[in-house]
Amino acid sequence: MDETAGPLPPRLLGVTTFALAQVARAGRTAMGRMMDEHGLGLWHFAVLASLDDAAPASQRELGRRLRIDPSDLVEVVGRLADAGLVRRERDPSDRRRYVVELTADGRAELDEVTRRAAALDDRLLEPLGADDRAAFERIVRVLLVHHDPRARPEDAPEPDGTRATRTGRAARG
Repeated sequence: MDETAGPLPPRLLGVTTFALAQVARAGRTAMGRMMDEHGLGLWHFAVLASLDDAAPASQRELGRRLRIDPSDLVEVVGRLADAGLVRRERDPSDRRRYVVELTADGRAELDEVTRRAAALDDRLLEPLGADDRAAFERIVRVLLVHHDPRARPEDAPEPDGTRATRTGRAARG
């Protein structure tokens, strides 16, 4: 950051969304630089992580899960396939579909990028003590789930006290 530009106006500093945007920008910049060192972007990381969680998956499923435009996803998956990080093959049961899965090299790359992302987290959150960091991480996840319910862990209760199931039906827990 350019520290010679002078202080930010107090009015802006009093707006939490502005402050969050600035912290997010610092994180995005650091993450982008690290991903560049691996020849990847954030969407590549997201696809690798998604395939590690639930693979194999069709390109359509990946796009829906990650909310990536289909034409952008074709490019992302193509680049990952060219690098040997994923395998993309036609689905034998439906030749119109491509099925994508993580390769051993893809899993190793994902492990390394995840390790380096954790180190970035440590640097970004360095000013916080252990208790504040734990509270901050919990609050960020609460906000994320509020704004994107897909981020709710499967075993977490819904706001009405029910638990979501893989079929999407709620069950009383």
